[in-house]
Amino acid sequence: MSLWQKSQEARENKKRHGLVRFLVGAAVFVVAVYVAYSIISDNIAIKNDMERYNQLVAETNAIEAKNEQINGYLQNDENLDDYITEIARDKLDYANADERIYYVVP
Repeated sequence: MSLWQKSQEARENKKRHGLVRFLVGAAVFVVAVYVAYSIISDNIAIKNDMERYNQLVAETNAIEAKNEQINGYLQNDENLDDYITEIARDKLDYANADERIYYVVP
């Protein structure tokens, strides 16, 4: 085998190795971009879920406080009458016969 043929084979091997290196590098780059995108999107989803969780905890605490207030009214009959009167006035806009309701409009 002549020296020229050996150098020709060496150049072809370098071309193949260069192409393989390029493909491996491109594959590593694509995987790195995918991993970075996945991490960022997961962090955004976690942040949104934590905000929703905090909102639900606040709503749950408000409902539990309201339930405790209602249970306090239901413990005896005197408080039950006060609770019914409060609901009628606040929620249903009722008034006693001798009362007038005024609305303040800013």
